[in-house]
Formats: sequence, structure tokens, C-alpha cells
Amino acid sequence: MSHHTRGRKGDPKPADNAIRKVPKTPAYFSEAAKAEWKRIMPILVERRVLSTADLHAAERFCDAAGDIAAAREAIAKDGAYIKDRHGEMKRHPAYATLREATAESRRWAAELGLTPASRSRVTAEPETVEDDDSPLAI
Repeated sequence: MSHHTRGRKGDPKPADNAIRKVPKTPAYFSEAAKAEWKRIMPILVERRVLSTADLHAAERFCDAAGDIAAAREAIAKDGAYIKDRHGEMKRHPAYATLREATAESRRWAAELGLTPASRSRVTAEPETVEDDDSPLAI
């Protein structure tokens, strides 16, 4: 294994049984997760990279987006530092959630082709139409 490919994910390919229509937003999603689903799913469906077996990855990505939004909201509401049970000022616990959700979001984004680097590798093969009248056809 070359040191240039170590840790590199395989290039996502268009799924043979790709989803052709955006699935309904999962009911358990937070509002932020629902908004993320509505943002990314049309893109992923258009690229034809998701099968029904892959929906879990999209759900986890959107869940992470919801967790990020909730953590940011808690920090904005309560402040960056809060008093602990001893009355000492401590960094808001939501920062741990924010850090974990951001890392999870980044991982799922790479799997789904939603980062600049992974997006350059995710391409759908266009549907071809047989045209026997083409003078260049072999």
C-alpha cells in the first residue's frame, strides 16, 4: 500500500439500484435535521449515489447536523461558560456535543460525497440513450 493512499476512502460509484425520488423526511428528526435532509437529499438523489441500504448514512449525517444546531443554540442561550454544581465557571458542556457532532458530520459528509474532496470523486454515470442514427456510432 502506497503512503499516498493510506486512509483514503474508495471512490463512491453510482448505485445500480439508486434512489430516484427523495424519500420522506424521518419523523423523529429535529427541525435542523429535517432542514439538512431537505438540503442534501435532492443533491444525492440527482447524483444517483444512494440506494435504500445507504439511507442510514444520510440519516446519521442529518442527525449530526441537528446535534450541531442544538449545541450551538444551547451555547448561545446559556453562554460559553456556565457555573458547575460547585459554583465554578466551566466551559459549556454543549461544546463536547458540538465537537463530537462536527466530527461525525465530517465523516458522514465524506462518505456521502458532500465535501469538496469527496465530491470530486462522486459522479453519476449519465443515463445513455441509444441513438443508432449517429454518424459516429460504431
